[in-house]
Parts: sequence; structure tokens; C-alpha cells
Amino acid sequence: MSKNELLLSGLMSTAIATAALVLSPVASAAEEGARKIDEIVVVAPRITRERTERAGTRRVLTVDRDEAVDSSDLDLTLTADMKALEQRIAEAARRVCEELASEYPLGQPRTPVCIRRAIDDAMAQVDEAMASLTE
Repeated sequence: MSKNELLLSGLMSTAIATAALVLSPVASAAEEGARKIDEIVVVAPRITRERTERAGTRRVLTVDRDEAVDSSDLDLTLTADMKALEQRIAEAARRVCEELASEYPLGQPRTPVCIRRAIDDAMAQVDEAMASLTE
């Protein structure tokens, strides 16, 4: 593995870990036994190389986009509402990842991987929030 590939791999891991720390759901109190989560933040990181003025060198740049997904109208004890939340998260992940791909076409990860990771991270937020509501 080349030095640049190692750097890119390390930065990708750092970006994903940073995104996970930034992702914090806002949970409201349970209303009449219904579990509520007001908002989930879908984050899509992307690593790209940017050309600098000096001697055509490139620097690695980490960028991200996020979108809040409103779930305050959902009762997450209901399967249909949980599926609706999953759909909203998937749509938001697709939007932010496609936006990044459009702005940084040579960046990593590629759009399908970006979407999968953004969905996985957001669903981890949902799981964590649901667990905290039952404590």
C-alpha cells in the first residue's frame, strides 16, 4: 500500500469516527407510552484531493454534508412508523451523498458506499436513542 493510500485510509477512518461523534439524536420524553425521537442527523463524509497553487501538489481534504431527519410525528413502537423513519433516513442519505459526489466527483467513498455508511450511522443513532428511552 502506498504512502498516499495509507494516508487516505487513515483519514477515512478518522472522518467516519468524527462523524459518529457528531451524530447525536435529540430525544423527547415518552408521550403516553409512545417512544419518540425528534430528530436524527444523517451525515455523509467524503475525502478528496484538492490541487494547491504550489508546484501542482495536492492536499487531502475531508468534507461532509448532513441533513436532519424529522421523526417527531412518528411512534417508533409501531412497525409502520419505524419503516417510515428508515425510509426518511435512506432518502436523506441518498441526497447528501449525491450532493457530495456532484461537488467532489473524485472523492471517496463512492456514492453507494457513502449511502450505506450514512444509513448505518443514522440507524445506530436510532438504536442508541431507543435504548436510552427504555432505561
